[in-house]
Amino acid sequence: MDKVYIIPTPQASRISALENSLKIRRLTHQINTLEANEEPFLTLYQPSLTSSTQGCTIILHSDNEHPDWPDAVAPLRNSLPEHSWCTISIEVPDINKRAEPVSTMIETQEESDPQILELPNQEMVFARIIATMNKAQNDGVEKFTFLGYKTGAAYALNFLANNQTTAEALMLIDIETPSTITNYNLAQQIRKVSQPILDYYVNSNAGSNQFATWRKQAANQRTEAIGDFIQLDSVPDRVTGKKSKQLLVQRVRGFLKQNTSQIDQRKTLPSVKIGLFYESP
Repeated sequence: MDKVYIIPTPQASRISALENSLKIRRLTHQINTLEANEEPFLTLYQPSLTSSTQGCTIILHSDNEHPDWPDAVAPLRNSLPEHSWCTISIEVPDINKRAEPVSTMIETQEESDPQILELPNQEMVFARIIATMNKAQNDGVEKFTFLGYKTGAAYALNFLANNQTTAEALMLIDIETPSTITNYNLAQQIRKVSQPILDYYVNSNAGSNQFATWRKQAANQRTEAIGDFIQLDSVPDRVTGKKSKQLLVQRVRGFLKQNTSQIDQRKTLPSVKIGLFYESP
């Protein structure tokens, strides 16, 4: 008798578990299944909860996660609507399968042409971003910002670098480089982004510090910048005794408040920037 082998589908199982969780929490109205390149994918939509909608933040989660991942994605997608931003969190295909070994690349500064960068599954991810934005525009959304977490931040950065007029601002949360490319080459994509950038990262070792330095240097080389590059080490936030997720939301919200055009401000901004500590009344 022939044996029947079942091929594991970790991402499909993860998304199914997410859908069940949302059903239990009576949040299935947030689910919106779209299609890109003839393949369906899940998005989670949260409308702005104020009368002065600023636009929509497109959120990309990290590898082997999902659009409501608790570390950073869920707090941000659920909190930004309270501050006049709708959010759409997109399902991002896995890069590394759980059972596959992850290769470690040696960092050099001349491995390839930094002007040409291809991320794993890039065509699929880019198509999903475009399909999501098209749907939102059809629903009346006029302004977008991008936010990526870990490898999701790599996709957000590379998408905006290659589609330079699609968003008002970019937020990189603890950006992580897929193992198929180098940190240096990914950092160079920042040179192509003229919009304001928040680079909020964890400085945990010498490698992350070097990667952060390369990103800062690339930002300094931007010739047509129309917004600031704000780089913040999240480690000090984590040792303040306050909840780090709340501080993350505050940093992102403050960045958007000070670096995007705002509609019907309910509170006047200070005459000079005071960092990302601005809180709503």
